[in-house]
Amino acid sequence: MSKYTDAIQQLDHSLNFVAVNSPEWIKTKASMAALDQAEMAEATRDFVLASRRLDDAVAKLQAVVAGIRPDPASHFLERVNNALGSLLPVARGLDALLGGEPATALPGMQATNQATFPTAAEPIVPPLREIARGGEQAALDVAQMIDAILRREGGFVNHVNDRGGATNFGVTQRTLAAWRGAAVSVDDVRSLSIEEAREIYAATYFRRPKIDLLPAQIQPLMFDMCINHGPGTAVKLLQQLLTDNGHPCSIDGGIDAETIDCAQKMVTEFDSRMVNLLVDRRVALFEQIVARDASQGVFLRGWLNRANEFRLA
Repeated sequence: MSKYTDAIQQLDHSLNFVAVNSPEWIKTKASMAALDQAEMAEATRDFVLASRRLDDAVAKLQAVVAGIRPDPASHFLERVNNALGSLLPVARGLDALLGGEPATALPGMQATNQATFPTAAEPIVPPLREIARGGEQAALDVAQMIDAILRREGGFVNHVNDRGGATNFGVTQRTLAAWRGAAVSVDDVRSLSIEEAREIYAATYFRRPKIDLLPAQIQPLMFDMCINHGPGTAVKLLQQLLTDNGHPCSIDGGIDAETIDCAQKMVTEFDSRMVNLLVDRRVALFEQIVARDASQGVFLRGWLNRANEFRLA
């Protein structure tokens, strides 16, 4: 039995201990679907897709565990933790394989791989502006970055010209449906809790696109761009900037070892100027959106204010 199958069976059994359509039930069902996709992708040697689907499943399960009050007698928590125990070595193996290391922790291989797997508890970056000024820095973790993003995003909005549709805490109806693995209504978006919004941000826009592996100086800006533009577009803007400034890399919208290396080299060369150059690219993108669709002009001032908030003196 593969680790995927074992985890899916554990999760299926865990559903007997929670209410149908509860937040835990929804996230667990969505993680099971992601695991099915990861197993199929790995079978066809599409390790990039397998890694993404596995990261998605693990993030959802970690969110489930984090949201449950620890109780040694909880059968549900026990089964979910068992599933996570099966999946984390596979995730580390895929991470290693994509990074060019031997994928010895993949199913059927000797588990000697030493690749690391980031967790939500790890500190991520120092504050962006303090880094640029060269002062003393306190660690800025992903929770603090999300605090700043929630301040920018605000609460429930359903603007007629907003192509994202109904939005709450910056989470669109489509994003919420993808996260829960089921269709959602405008009322579902309206009732979204701030805790679930935080989980979506950390899993979907920070860990999954691997923003945590980029240089610290650009992590807060890239995190915000992933939320605002989508991870693929945000990463392509970064990769184009790197390529245009003497650090060529593939412009494919995915963060890999090449992109990380080029970004680190450009930060070393340009220091805080790199942040401003990235802000310039973001501003240009906003202006292009409005040039193509005049109805989006109503949002331009807010977009530009948001982009320029990251600009450094």
